[in-house]
Amino acid sequence: MVWWVLLGVACGSAWGAGAWFRWAYSRLDVPVVAGRRERLGLYDVAFLSGGGERVAETAMAVMLLEGRLSVQDKVVTVLDPVPRDAVEAAVVRVVGPGPRRRMWRRLSRLGRCPAIDAVGDRLAGLELVVRPSRYRVYEAADAASLMARVVSAVLGLVAVGFALARHGPVLVVLGVAVAAVSGGELFRWGTDWLPKGATQRGRAALAKYERRCRRGEWAPSADGGPGRGEGDTVVLCEVACWGLRERLPALWEAVRLPAYSGSPIGDGPGLGGV
Repeated sequence: MVWWVLLGVACGSAWGAGAWFRWAYSRLDVPVVAGRRERLGLYDVAFLSGGGERVAETAMAVMLLEGRLSVQDKVVTVLDPVPRDAVEAAVVRVVGPGPRRRMWRRLSRLGRCPAIDAVGDRLAGLELVVRPSRYRVYEAADAASLMARVVSAVLGLVAVGFALARHGPVLVVLGVAVAAVSGGELFRWGTDWLPKGATQRGRAALAKYERRCRRGEWAPSADGGPGRGEGDTVVLCEVACWGLRERLPALWEAVRLPAYSGSPIGDGPGLGGV
């Protein structure tokens, strides 16, 4: 009957996506023991707080505060193309030599570039985050698992409707539909919450640096990002911890995803791209 076909698809999608999610989670190698302590730099804290895109935003903030990048009317321009580190080199490469609008289209690419992945890999070695390449697979599997559960729930309701209309075994169909959705959810049992790939230790380290930033006690080291004396230290610490919106709103407006873009015309490629 029709409802059995619908239930089969519901079970297959929910359980298949759930199995993919579980496999992706198992590859993250989430640590269960405490690792060694190490002083973190500006880019390290930015990665813990907001992932690769926050690191890119922090590098752009450094360049803006030092006069090497300008923002006007949501247009970003690199004024000094000589980078100070590998992350800034990626920013210069993606933004390119001319004025750029719609930087939000480039920010996601920038957040996945090798220079920023290297920051994540270093933190993964300290057991503060999971490796960026594996976390991206995990994110895709997580989204697919959620979508599959929604689809299986809709198919289950449709199957119940068919069973009611044709005087079928409504309770049996309903039970299988519930099993399809709950079965997909069971694959998530025992998994840890990993915002932006940060482990429990990583979240604890971030909380410590956020407290130090609020008290004005944190001057970033040169390791993992710009150090003391490069730009406005207080602003950079706050950008790394909480983003651009409050401290550098003009840059935030330039890089954020707009609610609607009326023009279908995009920018040309950057200088080499990423």
